[in-house]
Amino acid sequence: RGFPGGMATTAHRRLLRDFKRLTADAPEGVSAAPVGDDLFKWCAIVLGPTATPWEGGVFKLDMAFPESYPAQPPQVRFRSEVFHPNVFPDGQICLDLLRDAGWSPSYDVGALLMAIQSLLADPDPHATPDGGANPDAESLFVRDRPQYNARVKALVDKQLDEDDAGVGCMSAVP
Repeated sequence: RGFPGGMATTAHRRLLRDFKRLTADAPEGVSAAPVGDDLFKWCAIVLGPTATPWEGGVFKLDMAFPESYPAQPPQVRFRSEVFHPNVFPDGQICLDLLRDAGWSPSYDVGALLMAIQSLLADPDPHATPDGGANPDAESLFVRDRPQYNARVKALVDKQLDEDDAGVGCMSAVP
């Protein structure tokens, strides 16, 4: 995006810093980069945490940063299919960090992606007071954990069979 008078905004400078940090020292199992020349739209990859039913999964996310970043959080949604109590069917994520009240400018993209990766392994079925992001996943997670784990594992296996994990995002996670 162009900047008035050629001046970079606070958001622009911060996004460049976040990208440099991710490029130089990405947390294990996460990666992200701007899409094309638009520094405010990113594509991210989160690997399924080890020793969980998510292990082996490669999950793509879209990130849209507001002009007010880092004062306000980005909008983040899974592009990959995810069966999880805290993920709506359209991919939106129910996570305190992604709400204004739970966000802090001290969080960067790497920390946010690590929080999302952690949420995969450790759902909070009571995070949404109005019934949950995915009532089916919430019910199964609470009432029949082995069946929930099997459903997640089947989704991961299906995704691996489709063999397009990084297509349209990044070819690999460092």
